[in-house]
Amino acid sequence: MPLRTVYSTRFLAWEAEETPPGFTCPTGYVAVVRDADIYSGGGALTNFTLSINTLAHFWAGQFTIEALAQVAQWRGRQVLEPGELLVFASDGPTDGLVSGYLLTALS
Repeated sequence: MPLRTVYSTRFLAWEAEETPPGFTCPTGYVAVVRDADIYSGGGALTNFTLSINTLAHFWAGQFTIEALAQVAQWRGRQVLEPGELLVFASDGPTDGLVSGYLLTALS
């Protein structure tokens, strides 16, 4: 079997005043979410979630009102099947990046 090179892919990226659009895993691929980094400038209580299809929440957290410049990081492995949607949601301003691998699905 020939070897394949695997590259990281950025699935989501956004700035504080944005709500990132979801990432839909394309047909013929599986997406492996590996890393998420979220930043809050502080000053507000902010809750957030990262989920598949807005139902399977695999990471949730909260930034407190007391601290400024807070960062939350998630490292792991969650798999999206073709057609599934990766969604980040928060009730306050955050910046963030979510990345992983987009791999060819086995047929």
